[in-house]
Amino acid sequence: MELSPKALARNGTTRALGAVVIGAALTGGALAVTAPAGAAGDSMTLRGPATNPMGTNFNYVISGVASGPANRVVAWEQFNRAGGCAPTFAGESVRALFTPASVYGLTVWTNQPVSGAYSVTAAFGSRNLGVHGVCAYLINATTGTTYAHDGAFWTNVNS
Repeated sequence: MELSPKALARNGTTRALGAVVIGAALTGGALAVTAPAGAAGDSMTLRGPATNPMGTNFNYVISGVASGPANRVVAWEQFNRAGGCAPTFAGESVRALFTPASVYGLTVWTNQPVSGAYSVTAAFGSRNLGVHGVCAYLINATTGTTYAHDGAFWTNVNS
């Protein structure tokens, strides 16, 4: 089985993606864990509601610019704010692999190829009370390098 971020994107495997990140770190792989200095043309912004009545559907729009090697948007939903979003795709991947869902509640939500100006809509439903969020990363699908990231949190409330 091929374990590159690109291959994982094709088959939707998220836990194995964390294994790629850890495996690269343990074997001295060249997987980057910080945004490269030349990423000035890359950007990402999240827009969506801050509060949602229970039982309603709502969207968050992930938009920005992908230049050079940045070519994929990956986003996770968090069911527990737990310190917010990691600053890199690699950091969030480690959380997905090693933190029990009951503690951190991390679920892959969006994994789409992008280029140039992009806009990706992530559809959610307010099914559980409390604070939830989305952590999004603009990455290179081959290397896993993070070029931009953003996070947003909302509260689902009784109407």
